[in-house]
Amino acid sequence: MKKIHLGIFDIQTPNQMTQGVWAHPENQSTRYKDLSFWIEIAQLCERGLFDFIFFADSYGYPSNKQELAYREAVYTPGLDPMLSISALSAATKHLAFITTASPTYEAPYANARRFSTLDHLTNGRIGWNVVAAGGKAGAACFGRDSTLSHDERYDQAEEFLEISYRLFEESWDDHAVHVNREKRYYADSSKVKLISHEGKYFKVTASHACEPSIQRTPVLFQAGSSDRGRDFAAKHAEGVFLKAPTMEALKAQVEDIRNRAARYGRKSAEIKIFTGLSAIVGETTEQAIEKLESFKAYRSREAALLTYENATGIDLTAMDPDAPFENFRTEQGRTHTERYTKHQKNTLTAREVADQFAEKEFRGITLCGDASTIADQMQQWVEHTGIDGFNLERYILPGTITDFVELVVPELQRRGIFRTSYEEGSLRERLFGVGNTTLSQTHPGARFRNNGSQ
Repeated sequence: MKKIHLGIFDIQTPNQMTQGVWAHPENQSTRYKDLSFWIEIAQLCERGLFDFIFFADSYGYPSNKQELAYREAVYTPGLDPMLSISALSAATKHLAFITTASPTYEAPYANARRFSTLDHLTNGRIGWNVVAAGGKAGAACFGRDSTLSHDERYDQAEEFLEISYRLFEESWDDHAVHVNREKRYYADSSKVKLISHEGKYFKVTASHACEPSIQRTPVLFQAGSSDRGRDFAAKHAEGVFLKAPTMEALKAQVEDIRNRAARYGRKSAEIKIFTGLSAIVGETTEQAIEKLESFKAYRSREAALLTYENATGIDLTAMDPDAPFENFRTEQGRTHTERYTKHQKNTLTAREVADQFAEKEFRGITLCGDASTIADQMQQWVEHTGIDGFNLERYILPGTITDFVELVVPELQRRGIFRTSYEEGSLRERLFGVGNTTLSQTHPGARFRNNGSQ
């Protein structure tokens, strides 16, 4: 029986997913600055045998509607999750950690050093979410070019990944390190290669700063849903995050990713696909409904629509509410424009889009009920769509996770569709089986592998 993989999706900020719920009396998310808070969350996830915590991250500042942004903490302020991961890994043994780093803003050499460092310090429990980020606010933080088109940012990401593969995979031979104290011989310089790259977007001449880590290349994740984003994911990603409004739409996305991967010579089993899951769980369905209503009471419509504007560049509040929501071409993220165009049978109005987004925001599947109801529906989504797992999305912290761990996890275990103990090994081994520590041979990064046979 297929086992479900489970992750947590979060951002180290007071407010995430349902704008306004940071003010809920049971929500402890305003403790986001305290390391002890995130240690509690990580240890709770590990108690629930989750695969990973995925910390999303982005750059930018609330250049529009600043009063609203700061008043409602619309994705600001926030922390750099990469700096907390090593501490969280020290407080856990099995839980893995994924975080975002965008080729739009990062430098390949420094980024590779950070991820290899984390792979060493976490003992192989690290993943990298590769995002071809866009937007003027983020670019302005670094004095970068904000005019790159959506598709050109993916060209830039392709070049970034090639350099990264060369640093992770090619620079150090598997047998370069000896650590011979008697001979005072740590590493063989003849087995450390200088990487030289000069391309359209990046110029790098360096050997990798770190000796090979357990996974060499961190497990690669991707979340783009545009045509170019899906193609990028099919070529490079080992884990893909998808969202769709219906089972049929999600099934079509899953099949599309796997078909594209096959065209790149990859096997479908080499990609794990996740969708977002917002679960409101109670001892009874009535109790769960009461919880959901209490969360909804704290929502802020204006803050929710600002998150949409920040993500897409489209201000729904400035549109004619009766105007059709169609023919939009944004150079920012397209996931949440296509959600209301490609995945709809009928053309929506701007008002309908605003209403739907204010109700659900960036959430994936929303399930409300007792543990048996939640487990039933999770099984249905897995069986019908072909996904491999879910990212649990918060309403409140730690309450959303605590309810799921205490109520839903035991139910999934009783059904034989979720682990009862952790498998030993790296994140990649947990997803793809013992012994699969490094990139598969059909992955495009594997062709750079330096195993000493050259």
